[in-house]
Amino acid sequence: MKIQLIIVALATSSLPMSAATVVNYSAGVAPTTGTTGASDPVTQGWSANGGATAFSHGLDSSNGGWRITDGTTQQPYFYQQAISVSDAAAMAAGDWSATWTMTVNADAVNSGGGGVDEYYASPNNGRQNNNAMWIEVSSSFRYILTYNVDANNDIQITDGTNTFQISTANNQLSQEIGASFANHVTYTLSSSGGVVSLSDSLNGLHGVVATSGAATQDRVLWGATSSGGQGSTTWNSVNVQTVPEPTSSMLLGMAGVLLILRRKK
Repeated sequence: MKIQLIIVALATSSLPMSAATVVNYSAGVAPTTGTTGASDPVTQGWSANGGATAFSHGLDSSNGGWRITDGTTQQPYFYQQAISVSDAAAMAAGDWSATWTMTVNADAVNSGGGGVDEYYASPNNGRQNNNAMWIEVSSSFRYILTYNVDANNDIQITDGTNTFQISTANNQLSQEIGASFANHVTYTLSSSGGVVSLSDSLNGLHGVVATSGAATQDRVLWGATSSGGQGSTTWNSVNVQTVPEPTSSMLLGMAGVLLILRRKK
């Protein structure tokens, strides 16, 4: 009995620290077709960037998230939040992860709720080219994952070097004009030992992601990030966390448990 108690005590003392949230956004609604009431990112500490017009804005969608529309090719529209100095240092020195759930949209919905049906869909799929997830830590790394659409209306992501095929079932873009359809996909960008890889909830394991140029700021941003392009996405959640290293007490505790178990044999 005493041995079991010692094992429990050692195991409990060696529990790892929990992951620390760097930035977070939650729409507060289910990522489903016909769902409204998404939270404005500004109310959660995100700054809106870009000139809001009829076709350049961020608004509640009817598909379970906060919709960003850019149909202008003249100005971006995205949300940004700074990474704290301590979190930036932790991300530069250790492991981290980013997870986000969102759709890529076929329609250009204007600020009044109307718009152009299938504006970003094939044969005009080239218009979907500037919505991205962007994570940057100064003097360390910058990852920009930009959404594209192929000729079959399937979703792609490019890091500037590689193109990752996300969906393959054809016609996977979400719709708000006409018959609604929400196709939310969850993406995870994971840093482990300095290697950053991408996966998604469609069982896609895409491998290593390339960095995107020199980093000059500590920030996370998402949406239509360039003035020369267009695109539309709907975001249900965004979360970036640091991943703690095993503590010394954890390692010692595990060693103690193994030693006791070995002696019992």
